[in-house]
Amino acid sequence: MPNEGGALVAAHQEEHTPDTETTTGSRVVTAAASVGGRVLGGAFGAVARVRGGRPLHPQGATYAARVTMSGKARSAVPWLDEPGWYDAVLRVSRAMGLPLSLPDIYGVALRVDLPGSGPFDLLFASTGDSAGGRFVLRLRPGVEAGPLTTLLPVRSPKGPLVLRLVAATASPVEELSMPAALVLSYAHGTGPWRDVGDVVVGALQGPETEQERHDPVLHQLPGTEQYAVVSRLREPAYRAARAVRPRSRRTAP
Repeated sequence: MPNEGGALVAAHQEEHTPDTETTTGSRVVTAAASVGGRVLGGAFGAVARVRGGRPLHPQGATYAARVTMSGKARSAVPWLDEPGWYDAVLRVSRAMGLPLSLPDIYGVALRVDLPGSGPFDLLFASTGDSAGGRFVLRLRPGVEAGPLTTLLPVRSPKGPLVLRLVAATASPVEELSMPAALVLSYAHGTGPWRDVGDVVVGALQGPETEQERHDPVLHQLPGTEQYAVVSRLREPAYRAARAVRPRSRRTAP
């Protein structure tokens, strides 16, 4: 699978270079992303209408959660750096909707309620853990079987920022269930991971929570920004998916 996150990290320095060739190249990439975003938006909208809901991650379960931050980070992003605890909602899902007996790409959507500024969304997917592997999707038998990262970095004051969730214990869990706790870490680009907090998973929520949609472009983590190319590529797909409301049904956890 293409290493788009790694390409963004490599392009971070070039983005600010006034070189004519680099500027022209950036314009080409931006234009291509805009076209690609519209194509993805049409495709995602069509799949959503056929499925009657989410074009990706149709199988899911939603849980209450609490996020506790240690205050030991030095990321220059206030939420990561300051101690505190936050109410959250967490949705675990399988991207392709394959039979539960088969491996799939697992996703975790975390919506954190930040007092004074409203909620923000973080989307994690099952990936590798190394400098390059954190930007490559991986099939997994369960959400606890390996790391999940935000895959595509966001811009932060100290450079491209990637977040990671890892199960606090490696004990197997049932399909679409969650470990009792996960460790939250961050890294700048391909740098080392630094643990900054934990996510304690609470009670399974009712089927009405499946109506909620998570969008890290619309609900950004304060102190970070989406790279323009990512926004142009992602947002049309999210917008098309949001336009189709899920059918009223409960997905068994």
